[in-house]
Amino acid sequence: MREIIMGSSKKNQQEQTDKSAQRISESDSIRTAEEISKLLEKGSIPDVIDSIGDPISIQDTNFHVLYQNKAHRDFIGEHGGEICYQAYVNRQSVCDECPLAMTFKDGKVHTAEKDGAVRKGIMRVEITSSPLLNDSGNIIAGIEVVRDITSRRNTEAGLRRAEEQFRTLVEQALVGMYIYQDGFFPYVNPRAGKIFGYTQEEFRTRPIETLIAEDDQPAAKGNIRKLLEGEVMSVHEIIRAIRKDGTTLELETQSVRTEYLGKPAIMGTVIDITERKNTETALWDVQRFESLSSFASSIALEFNNILTAIIGNLTLAKMYAKPGYEVYDVLTDAEKASLRAKDLTSQLLSFSEGGIHVKKMVYVQELVKDLLSLSGDSSTVNYEVTLPDNLWPVEVNESQLGQAISSLLVKARHAAPVGGTIRISAENLPLWSLTTLPLKKGRYVMLVMEKRGEGMSEKELRTLFDPFLDGEKKIGSLGLASAYTIVRKHDGIITAESAPGAGTTYRVYLPAIEEKSTAPSRPSVISRSRRGRVLVMDDEEIVRAVISRLLLQCGYDSVLAREGSEMLRLYREAKESGKIFDAVILDLIIQEGMGGQEALKHLLAFDPDVKVIVSSGYLHNPVMTNFREYGLAGFLPKPYKLEELERVMNEVISSPHEKTKSS
Repeated sequence: MREIIMGSSKKNQQEQTDKSAQRISESDSIRTAEEISKLLEKGSIPDVIDSIGDPISIQDTNFHVLYQNKAHRDFIGEHGGEICYQAYVNRQSVCDECPLAMTFKDGKVHTAEKDGAVRKGIMRVEITSSPLLNDSGNIIAGIEVVRDITSRRNTEAGLRRAEEQFRTLVEQALVGMYIYQDGFFPYVNPRAGKIFGYTQEEFRTRPIETLIAEDDQPAAKGNIRKLLEGEVMSVHEIIRAIRKDGTTLELETQSVRTEYLGKPAIMGTVIDITERKNTETALWDVQRFESLSSFASSIALEFNNILTAIIGNLTLAKMYAKPGYEVYDVLTDAEKASLRAKDLTSQLLSFSEGGIHVKKMVYVQELVKDLLSLSGDSSTVNYEVTLPDNLWPVEVNESQLGQAISSLLVKARHAAPVGGTIRISAENLPLWSLTTLPLKKGRYVMLVMEKRGEGMSEKELRTLFDPFLDGEKKIGSLGLASAYTIVRKHDGIITAESAPGAGTTYRVYLPAIEEKSTAPSRPSVISRSRRGRVLVMDDEEIVRAVISRLLLQCGYDSVLAREGSEMLRLYREAKESGKIFDAVILDLIIQEGMGGQEALKHLLAFDPDVKVIVSSGYLHNPVMTNFREYGLAGFLPKPYKLEELERVMNEVISSPHEKTKSS
């Protein structure tokens, strides 16, 4: 009973204490309010505070709202005499991290940011609290200044999003981006690191001297200086750089001056254009090759006309000289030299676009043996020849393939030491499975030429068939390029293997064909006693003159025309008068006037039975390569000798003309 009475007594005492404290608190608040009222009554302080645009309020140490300026009342409403946390946020206790509570605790200025509901809606505000002291220096209240920072925070959030998007853009960009400062790269994006083969962390520690090719460093450093010193606003340059693996790159860079961490720096982009440069170089080589092809074809065409006159006149001159006399030997030597010049024009024509001319079945072993017997170089090198008789035949242009093989032999002889040995072999090679060679599946004949000697470096081997290198440094470059072109046009390929000190091995792959059984051809019987008439059209006077003389030796009179219109007129007049021509020799390419192909159409339309022999040094023309399909009786490639003219004339005149196409 006593305990209950004592407990009740204690409870009553506590309630009386709380009421006393409340009365004291209320009394303090009243006194604080009175003191603040006195302060606000002095001078024009209320007017000044009311004119401030930021919401301002004063709360006592018990968080009662003692004063609100006009901006504060407009911002959150009238709450004088109320407890702030109850009035503002409907709480029963002081807000967490309340800046005013912290000010009451330590007497310092505190700032906090909060989201709150105000008359204008939910806003982000910045609250700054400061202590209000009495004359004794004691805290009697706190001043709160509220600032609407919603727009600022939205702007900052937008900037952060933009920064994140920009960083994502930079990090995922397909071009390299970098910042250069004090000889290093404090920032590079992943693409820049990938271009150079480094991680971003590795790149940042690499000095610029290890990244730029030595020859390009002076220019690059000069541009860096100009940017940093403000001489130029931006720099665009193409430099060579070194990857981590040591390979050289071609880079295109664009740089501007900037600041990074408060210091001058350079910001820029870098693009790897190595592949593009290689493509441009390859395209330039193709264009140069096409230009050379066109130029070579034009030269060969003119040269063949000249050689036709030279060889024809030499042949005629030999007919008036007697064997055994010195003049006969001189003419013979001149004829041999002219025939070698004919081989040169054949090489030049190999660069021109077009077909591979007339093909026939050839046995490689027989062709190689013939070439070796004519080479005349057995005194300087030795040949070890292993050519089986059972090699499959190939269908090729014999003259061109002979030229290609001869070019390889010349190259091998020049590289072989005096007294050295060149091994020549061949074999049948079925390629039915996958191979690294760019060849179709099928049967091939592989010709191998192997020579021991110094060999070639990797660079020399890579450019072996390049016709654009200095001829003094690369003997036979034109011939090798021509050989490669010829074999490729026959659907084959030439490969080369070499190493310094190990010699060089050439392999020629040619598609094989089934052996064809052909009836033995009867030798043409040439009769110079018969007489006939031939109409000759050629725009070169010296060629017309020599053909006329050669035809006379074959037993034919000739009538000469310079171009197509004249030839057609002469042919019509002869036929109408009953003096028909036994044949017409027609040049395809005419510089001025009607050309050969147009004249041929008119001639065949006028007389479908006319026997036309087409003659030209422009051998890749389809009319030359497929002359029978164009209604022609024969063809004569310039330059030609008397024997060739006799053979063609005899075949055309003595055989019935079978026209397969009129066009």
